[in-house]
Formats: sequence, C-alpha cells, structure tokens
Amino acid sequence: MRQTAVKNPDLIENFVKSIVEATYIFKSNKAKSLSALRRYMKGADEEILEESYQHTRETLDEAPFPSLQVVKEGLDMLSLQYPQAKQVDANLIIDPSFVKRIDDSGFIRGLYKK
Repeated sequence: MRQTAVKNPDLIENFVKSIVEATYIFKSNKAKSLSALRRYMKGADEEILEESYQHTRETLDEAPFPSLQVVKEGLDMLSLQYPQAKQVDANLIIDPSFVKRIDDSGFIRGLYKK
C-alpha cells in the first residue's frame, strides 16, 4: 500500500474521496441507503433495516481518519491465524495524510453544506 501511495497519490486521494462521498450519500439520503441495505440484507424486516441504518449513520465519521487502535485490534485478530501479524507495526499501516489533505481542502465541509 505504501508503494502505491508513493507512486500514485492521486489514486489514493480519489479513493478516499469516494469513501467520503459514499458516506455523505449514506447519511444524507436515507431512502437510497435503505434501498442498498435492503438489497444486501435480503430478508431483513424493515425494523432491522431501520436500526442498521441508524446505527451505521451514527458511527460513520464524516472524515474517515484511520484509527490506530482499530488497526492494532485487527492485527491481534489476524495473529490468531497468522502469528507473524504480531510483528507488524500498526503505525506503518496507516497514513492519515490523505484524509487530512482532503479535510483541509474543504472538500468534506463542502459536501455537508449542500
């Protein structure tokens, strides 16, 4: 991932922007979001879909800064099957600079002002 980020920073930035935009659409267009949930949670009743939507809406951050704690927990889980994961430094996996640059540019604030 680091090599890709160095060689193609625009690719990574555009990918992060797409996550930010998808989060905005999810949070701001309930009907579209419920439709997507309905499609991927086949058979779930409306109450479950509504609860899933509300919970997800509340937990999604507008600016998806990577969480060091989440990466560490993921590595811990991964180490159950792949012991070498314990040797990985979580700090080398995350790079908040892309989200920071997008956030500092006003891109995220601009979406939520619509």
